[in-house]
Amino acid sequence: MLQSMTGYGSNSFKIDDFEINIETRTLNSRYFDAKISVPTALYKYELEIRNILKKLLLRGKVELSVKFIGGSEESFSFNKNVIKNYFNDLNDISKFDKSQLLNSILNLPNSISKSENKIPEKVVKKIIDNLKSTIKELISFRKKEGNNTKKDLEENIKMINICSEKIKRESNYHKKSIKENLEKKARDLSVEYDHGKFEQEMFYYLERIDINEELVRLDSHINFFNETLKNKSIEKGKKLGFICQEIGREINTIGSKSNNTLIQNNVVEMKSSTEKIREQLLNIL
Repeated sequence: MLQSMTGYGSNSFKIDDFEINIETRTLNSRYFDAKISVPTALYKYELEIRNILKKLLLRGKVELSVKFIGGSEESFSFNKNVIKNYFNDLNDISKFDKSQLLNSILNLPNSISKSENKIPEKVVKKIIDNLKSTIKELISFRKKEGNNTKKDLEENIKMINICSEKIKRESNYHKKSIKENLEKKARDLSVEYDHGKFEQEMFYYLERIDINEELVRLDSHINFFNETLKNKSIEKGKKLGFICQEIGREINTIGSKSNNTLIQNNVVEMKSSTEKIREQLLNIL
């Protein structure tokens, strides 16, 4: 199964007075890169959450947001003695308007105490369980995208294979044609020449333009690409990328060694398909 690195998942549920919303999305990246936004009450669980994301999503740029809706993460209490002392001291200095004075005092240090609401372990467990459900939804999204990409990859690798077969047929004819051409020109020469030396030079020239080895290696890379595409491994985008590089290298060599128009046209088609494959693989897990 092929997976894209692009995905999205969300989940909302209620615990006591809180509605909790979990949202996660992924984009392509060479490595695992997580950006996690959670309420302060969940800060101490952030490493555990990160490890879950890494284990299940493997690679990509991951954005996770956990929000508490309809409640407060913190509780507040007034420090009455502190406020009273502030009030008395300031009132002794000058006769302030009492309502304005109180508003000012509430902004002074230690007037209000904040304490973080602790989340029970059973609630944390429910949040983690729902996070895993959200990730499963995202992975399902990835698989759907990956399946569409797989079809496109198969079409392009098939096109490369078709062009390769055309080049094989043309290559045999091309070599034979060049050899016959050279022999005819040699016979038409009105000067004496060393036939042994001529045969040696012709053999050397034909070897230089021979692309049989490149075509054999290209076939091998195409088969390897198809096998990798169909295997059950989840993470194979990088491997397919390396195979695609090798395919491109053989195609470039074929193009540089041949001056035949039909072969060159097929090389251009193969290069176009290879580039499409390379772009698609950037988003494959």
